[in-house]
Amino acid sequence: MITGLSTASMFGSGLLEENLKEIGRHGIRNVEVFLNTFSEYEPAYARQLRQIADDFGICVHSVHPHGVQFEPQLFYGYDRTVNDAFGMFEKVLAAAKLLGAKAYVFHGGLFYKPAPYHQHNFERIGQALDRAVELAAQYEITLAYENVHWCWFCSPEFGKKLLEHVHSKNLAFTLDIKQAAQSGIEPLQYLKMMQGRLANVHICDFIHGENGLKTCLPFRGEMDFHALKKALLDAGYQGPVMMEVYRHDYADEQELLECYRQVEAFFTAPLDDTF
Repeated sequence: MITGLSTASMFGSGLLEENLKEIGRHGIRNVEVFLNTFSEYEPAYARQLRQIADDFGICVHSVHPHGVQFEPQLFYGYDRTVNDAFGMFEKVLAAAKLLGAKAYVFHGGLFYKPAPYHQHNFERIGQALDRAVELAAQYEITLAYENVHWCWFCSPEFGKKLLEHVHSKNLAFTLDIKQAAQSGIEPLQYLKMMQGRLANVHICDFIHGENGLKTCLPFRGEMDFHALKKALLDAGYQGPVMMEVYRHDYADEQELLECYRQVEAFFTAPLDDTF
């Protein structure tokens, strides 16, 4: 498997281009780029990031936009809203292609109000998602729908139902460990329904406490990473495993880098050699 670091792990610690340079200076060569705002979707900015990546020999495996800015609107019932949203979506796809990314991490629809599962209109969702997935294919990019606890895809059941209504083969998934835990679901339950379409993995860790679930750096919490690694290998997965943590999960950059090296050693070693 390939290990990498998401620039989202450094969110709040300077601008994206500065974060990418810092990652490069520390010898990390595989990344997921988190684009934070509209100006970062522009071609000129994407070219700036690509130059930084090339200077350091960094491979951008995936791009993750701040999807709440436009992704929910892809599923709206008002044509002008939908067309504007698809225009923004295509701009991000173009930026991703400039960066050399092969996957777009997608959040999709979210819950503006509490809504029970049965209220999803899967026929309409499937039609809109097919359009998005096929548009991504034109840019040679896979749409990797991520499980997120505050979005529609907050349970394996949603993913299973989604696959019944999306016809494109270009739909894949991103498995996010912390988001699964925040949904109250064992992360490997998501992996079962994603098998054969898994394109990306986000790893973090978590601890259950009196005040609810708290995220933390990998190997500092409750996640069984041996079980995860075995399940990924059993599924034939050889793609990227991206460390994506929150800024409050570590004290300083040194702690982040030390943990990343631990992740790198763990996921690139043979299964029997992992600690």
